[in-house]
Formats: sequence, structure tokens, C-alpha cells
Amino acid sequence: MKKITLLASIVFLLFACNKEKESTTYKVTYVVSGSFVNQFKITQGTTDNFVATPFSGTKDTTVYMQSGTMLKLDTKAENNNNLVGTIYVNEVLKVTGTDLDIDGDGKTQVKIEYALTQQ
Repeated sequence: MKKITLLASIVFLLFACNKEKESTTYKVTYVVSGSFVNQFKITQGTTDNFVATPFSGTKDTTVYMQSGTMLKLDTKAENNNNLVGTIYVNEVLKVTGTDLDIDGDGKTQVKIEYALTQQ
């Protein structure tokens, strides 16, 4: 009986240690490039954060997130014909989006997302 209890305890500890490994932290960098950018919104899970706007050129922000988080970037600009949004994880490009203002209305928007899973 003692052997069964000891074995069950060891198995439980192995699974508990394995769960801790799944909680990995990643460096996430959001980058936006464009002219007259008036929205730079990043979402991690259900939390929205806004980076200071307006700006022209390139701006980035870096956060550290746990695996299992959905990352989103929503950026807008006016009087712009080339808006680019990018998400990097641990300095590796994961997703990028571009709006070239094909309809000619002078308004551009890029919405991208990436599921941060254990890598």
C-alpha cells in the first residue's frame, strides 16, 4: 500500500512540474509604420492598451507575455497610402499586415492577430 501511495505522489509531482514548464514568457514587439498614424492599439487576451499617437514614421512597443495569450494589433491612419503593422515574438517575425489604401479614401487600417502558443 505504501508503494502505491509513493508511486501516486511521484506521478502527481511529475505532472505538476510539467505544468510549470508550459508557462513560458515571451518577448512580444509590436511595430507600426506609416504617416499620420492616429491609432496604435494592442490587445493581449482581453486587455486593450493604446500607444501614444499621432505620429509619422515607425514606432514600436515591447511587452512580455505568457504563452496561451491571443495577441492583436489594430492600427489606423489618415492621409496615408501605406500603413504596416507587425508582431514579433522573441525577435522573430510572426505576422505582418499592410494597407495600401487601394480604395483611395486616404484612410488605412491594419488588423492582425497571433496566438502565442508554447514554441
